[in-house]
Amino acid sequence: MNRITNTLVIGTSVALLSACGGSGGSSDSPGGATLGDTASRDTNTPPATTRPISRPLTDSISELVHASCDRNSDLVGGRSYRVEMPSRVDGAAIVFQVFEPTQFDCQTEHPLILQGHGFSGTRTTEAGDDPLAPIAPLVDAGFTVISIDQRGHGESGGTIRVMDPDFEGEDLVQIVDWAESHLDYLKYRDNNLLLGGVGGSYGGGFQYLLYNVDPDQRMDAMVPHITWHDLTYSLNPGNVTKNYWLAFLSLAGDAGTGGSMDPYLRSSLLDGIVQHRFPEPALDFFHYHSPSYFWENERNLELFDSGNSQEYLLDPITGRVPITSDGRYVIKTPQMDPYPIDVLMFQGMRDSLFPFNDAWENYKELKAAGGDVRLLTYPFSHHYLAPNVGLIQETLANLGFYAESLPDLPAAGLNTLTDCGDISANQAAVAWFNEKLLGRGDADNVITTGKQICYTLSPGDAVAAPEVTVGGASFPVRYDMLGEDIEVTTFTGAAGSLPTIVPLTTLENDGVIAGIPTATLNIGAPLSDLEERCLDESDPVFATGTCDAILFVGVGVIRGGTSIPELIDEQVQPIRGFGQHDIELTGIAERLNTGDQLVMMLYGQHPTFAGAFSRDLTVSAVSVSGSVSLPLLTEDGQQQLEVTAPL
Repeated sequence: MNRITNTLVIGTSVALLSACGGSGGSSDSPGGATLGDTASRDTNTPPATTRPISRPLTDSISELVHASCDRNSDLVGGRSYRVEMPSRVDGAAIVFQVFEPTQFDCQTEHPLILQGHGFSGTRTTEAGDDPLAPIAPLVDAGFTVISIDQRGHGESGGTIRVMDPDFEGEDLVQIVDWAESHLDYLKYRDNNLLLGGVGGSYGGGFQYLLYNVDPDQRMDAMVPHITWHDLTYSLNPGNVTKNYWLAFLSLAGDAGTGGSMDPYLRSSLLDGIVQHRFPEPALDFFHYHSPSYFWENERNLELFDSGNSQEYLLDPITGRVPITSDGRYVIKTPQMDPYPIDVLMFQGMRDSLFPFNDAWENYKELKAAGGDVRLLTYPFSHHYLAPNVGLIQETLANLGFYAESLPDLPAAGLNTLTDCGDISANQAAVAWFNEKLLGRGDADNVITTGKQICYTLSPGDAVAAPEVTVGGASFPVRYDMLGEDIEVTTFTGAAGSLPTIVPLTTLENDGVIAGIPTATLNIGAPLSDLEERCLDESDPVFATGTCDAILFVGVGVIRGGTSIPELIDEQVQPIRGFGQHDIELTGIAERLNTGDQLVMMLYGQHPTFAGAFSRDLTVSAVSVSGSVSLPLLTEDGQQQLEVTAPL
């Protein structure tokens, strides 16, 4: 049993490293490959039937002569080749791989799909069926695919700025402009290119960025996996830094790209780790590089006014990040209202980097814009890169599933972990693009939950629900001692490594918990007059005397017949500071049985936020009161579950 478990954990971790941070195929050597005899220098004169582009294009170098329906040449199909061109922004190299359809049809023509790799990864150069880079099934289905070395990754130049609208965004627009100007076999509808995107993590982020910055609004369909809505939430929820992931991204970003992290990004991540707080300009930076900026701009970022450039300073580290004299980060790309687009999004319920809440926020915004938007979850996510007690518990609880899947793991790769019930992520993506871009087939034949939310409860077990439940049945946060309410007190900081357990309810029927719990919690001082003596400022590392209380809140289950609580999906939400907090907890999904007891689990520290706990010795313990609301559903997910003694 131990051998099976160890092999599985190691194997899936390697697979996920390849998917989230590595290449889907072999990569050309850094620094630019030497082109062979078939290389050609492209011109800016488009073939007769390509769409004219008003923006100037730089010269590009192609490894092969492009196929052409106009010339009736090089239409053998199934080829792939490298293209390089300088960025219009700063001349940095943009490198990508063109995958031609397996068979050309100059009458039907071929929509274009862009594919992006994970953070610190590289473009795909050999077609495969990885769910985050399903290039083989897509080209077989008649699509053209371009796999991109994002800025600072692989052979592309520049520094990694994490989907900066002014840099990565402009590069992406340029790639689509190039495709329209050079590939005369692409498919159009009403004179607009039929364009889709696919990829996971960083490769999901690029899709939202292009959707938001493209002045021609050419994106028609997307399949983003395990990606973000707002990096300020993903990396700094509740104003508490996710130190494990900050360290991981810092190391992986430089190690995987030969030190291509932008200095401002690198210094911001390190500031967060050391001070367990981000500088305000860094939070602006992260927000600007998120879909949330374009749709909400919650941090009220201001556009750069070149007419008053003397009012702005350049960041001393990078020499180019514009900062106002009062320390505000200013930007160049305006917001854009969402337009209708068809989106099939996948998220991992156990993902501690980009949790379910990120997908839920994207889902709400894009569904309101009027497109066909679906939300599915699966066992796969970044959590395989963050070993913890929950991962071990999950593996042990699902040994049957993993043991059965293990023989297929070398060949199937991530396909083993990217199903929501009977829905295969690969098959769903191809069906999605077939319907949305080619107008053929019925995606609902593959996406059997239809437009309902598909929740993965455990590997191999899923349930559909009509909507995402936020909140639900409410329960008091208190101890009941023989009918008398006792206040909950819990440790902060290092003393809170083991959780304080607060009973909520015991199930009288089978059901599921699926959605986003909410809570209204009052965090109080251990001494009644302590808050009056809190300092406004202190040393930035320990915040001594500032009453810097930090708690991590999660929902747990004690299975019938056991006494050990299990933190559901290993998800916690941080709370910082005294007073009342009205919060959404991290989304969870789990199957529950009659007799299972649901509890609230309060930690003083948690591995996801390693080192980001209350270091202020004046608040070694706090009182907690209020209520928590849980999204409890019937076992088929279709209705609210009736529970006893709600508030």
